[in-house]
Amino acid sequence: LAPSRLPWRSPGEPQAPFFLPPPRWPVECEVIQETIEHIEWVPPKPEPFCPPMGLEQARYTLGEEQGTVVYHCSPGNGAWSSTPERLQSPQTPSTVPAPPTALQGSRFIRARVGGAPGPLSSPAAPLEGPQDATLLFESRFESGNLQKAIKVGPYEYVLMLRPDLYTAKHTQWFYFRVQNTRQEPLYRFTIANMAKPKSLYGQGLRPLLYSQRDAQSRGVGWRRVGTDVCYYRGSAGEPPMFRLSWTVRFPHDGDTCFFAACYPYTYSDLQRYLRALAADPARSRYCAVQALCRSLAGNTVHLLTITSPGGTAGKRVVVASARAHPGESGGSWAMRGFLDFLLSAHADARLLRRLFVFKVVPMLNPDGVVVGNSRCSLAGRDPNRAYGMALPGSFPGVWHLRAMVQR
Repeated sequence: LAPSRLPWRSPGEPQAPFFLPPPRWPVECEVIQETIEHIEWVPPKPEPFCPPMGLEQARYTLGEEQGTVVYHCSPGNGAWSSTPERLQSPQTPSTVPAPPTALQGSRFIRARVGGAPGPLSSPAAPLEGPQDATLLFESRFESGNLQKAIKVGPYEYVLMLRPDLYTAKHTQWFYFRVQNTRQEPLYRFTIANMAKPKSLYGQGLRPLLYSQRDAQSRGVGWRRVGTDVCYYRGSAGEPPMFRLSWTVRFPHDGDTCFFAACYPYTYSDLQRYLRALAADPARSRYCAVQALCRSLAGNTVHLLTITSPGGTAGKRVVVASARAHPGESGGSWAMRGFLDFLLSAHADARLLRRLFVFKVVPMLNPDGVVVGNSRCSLAGRDPNRAYGMALPGSFPGVWHLRAMVQR
């Protein structure tokens, strides 16, 4: 958890090559070997909002007892059991895996590159043949979050999100892959365990879709999709759960698509950005990249020092950080825009570098980002609520950031 031992380099000095290792995962987490990357694309027009749906229009959606579990993956319990328990309902037989060993109540112990050792399990129900139109779900990749998918109709699915690791709550961020798509049908998806009582999805926001075929053939990336979007209370229990429901048509047959709550920005995305920054002879003159500390999993919490060459004496210091909450991926895109401007040749950027020293932590909670949490770190708690009592062994990023500010 100690800061980097490398000698500090001030902006303007030659940038030594530095190795950016792949992300480290808790050993309970299975991780597919495929590299998930998306092209960057700016829509030609501002994203449209759809007409918000009132609560009176919220539709009833079938539950697990009336459907078939077609995807179930929860860290710590593998996935589909070799002898799944069969549950019968009055309407339709439902096949579910053996009860999971939840991580709630446990704590983080160990991490490694690639997550859980050994061969991967199979969390998705196998297709019965080429005519089987069941979607194939996957979320075991960086920042992914989907715990369960239940097929309740030919083209209708109820989805459950995974709580933040080592907790039983904070279900809001989603990011998952679907394959075996059909172009013609209208699909309905309902996420049944959203945690927040209010959401922009109730005010016209739509989910994001990414089509690999559109990206490869047309250069089109993430875009807002969906009709009949509604966000509503779905249970009367405590704590109450809320539902996000939408309909959509996929752009192609046999496509690989992704859904996400907001534009994903992973730890690996940040690593690629920093690698490009270090290799840029112009921008690296004003920016030194080093490690503030290591996270609980051993991922680097990066610290950028930005100022004009020639020393820092007499300059005031500005501190900026992002991604304390991993589900707020928009913060990383805002941070990237901030860094792009600050390191540019714009006259205002040159003035800012001459007057100030900027200390920037672009991703304060890399572990939470890696595993697809909504709010917490691997300590199972919100790092943004830990500034007053953070210990280096629980919240190393917050502790070292606070210590740097105090110095």
